Amino acid sequence: MTSNFQGPGNKARCRNFAKVLLTNFILFLMVTLYSVFGAYLFIVIESGNEQRLRQLKILVAQDAEDSLEYIISLLWYQNTQNLTKTQYSSMVMSNLNVLQQFVVQKASDPSVRYDGYIYTWDYVWTYPKAIFFTITTIASIGYGNVVPKTFMGRLVTILYSVVGIPMLLVALANVGECLADACRYIYSRMCCRWCRVKRKFSELKKKTPQKGFLWNDDVGYESYMPTQKVNVPIVVNLFVITVYAMMCGILFCWWEQWDFMSAIYFTFITLTTIGFGDLVPGNHDGDGLSAIFKMFVTCLICFVGMALLSMCINLMQEQLIVKTRWMLMELGIMEEDIDPMEKYKYKKSKKGTVLETHKDRDGNKRLSLMNADEGESTASKPKTYSNIKEELEDM
Repeated sequence: MTSNFQGPGNKARCRNFAKVLLTNFILFLMVTLYSVFGAYLFIVIESGNEQRLRQLKILVAQDAEDSLEYIISLLWYQNTQNLTKTQYSSMVMSNLNVLQQFVVQKASDPSVRYDGYIYTWDYVWTYPKAIFFTITTIASIGYGNVVPKTFMGRLVTILYSVVGIPMLLVALANVGECLADACRYIYSRMCCRWCRVKRKFSELKKKTPQKGFLWNDDVGYESYMPTQKVNVPIVVNLFVITVYAMMCGILFCWWEQWDFMSAIYFTFITLTTIGFGDLVPGNHDGDGLSAIFKMFVTCLICFVGMALLSMCINLMQEQLIVKTRWMLMELGIMEEDIDPMEKYKYKKSKKGTVLETHKDRDGNKRLSLMNADEGESTASKPKTYSNIKEELEDM
């Protein structure tokens, strides 16, 4: 039997789906282009300062090398002089202490990054690292491994974040809402399938169902069982996040050679936008295609994970509000302010009987507002009341 009240048609659903898909694609494209543009901009701004630091490191390394050669020459010269063993040992230790203090002083500057070699330099503002910096900046993660050093770079970071953070939040909220709707749809269709079939059999008295009849239903628009407001349990949301975190943990264990606990810890710190920065992926990958691919996948993992987190928050917030209100009412802190009509959202029947819903009724009408032949139980007709107060007392 087909419901008299139909949901949106196929064409309307296709239009809505295309509209949602196009909106999400445009938002994702805007975030991607904004991140790519920001990466290029920061490379242009910070590259000059990084070249200056590289030259400074070369000078420091050359000074250290010259000092070492001087000390060696001095020791060879003093070895030819008429010095006692004690005098020579004292002179050697004194000169080595001077060399040690000089090297420590030059290497203590973190911007120089002295490593004992002259011409080696690990560039910070490469394109993969710059992309990772822009993504973690607008996502409010901020690991701190790549930061601007110049005045202009820091000023642009402020302006860049002011625009980028709201843009990403809007994109994540929109994607999370779409994923939440999809999750509700799948849960009502898949997880509640048996309950819906049983209810349909009992109310519509179908002896032999038509092939594929369940998948032709309009979820949320059925006259016999509205499922538009089906709530996905909190346990299911937590299970989804846990599985995703474990999958990411396995991936980072393989890529970064971390232990499983560290990989799970990094995933949690990233998705919750805490971003301590003690663990950062891609520190030892160089600047090749492998590093670019890993950085791209890492950014995608962050975006998808934050979208899933937004979806779960969207699904859980209504249930958390309802449970909190229930707890406050049980404790007597809040009075119940529910409309009495809401208590008749679904008709009730006596124990052991199956309630039959009329084909043009959706189960949301109050019994006393129906005709006498509607909403009858298979055992007996419901008692009629003169006012709603009598009905409430009889419940």
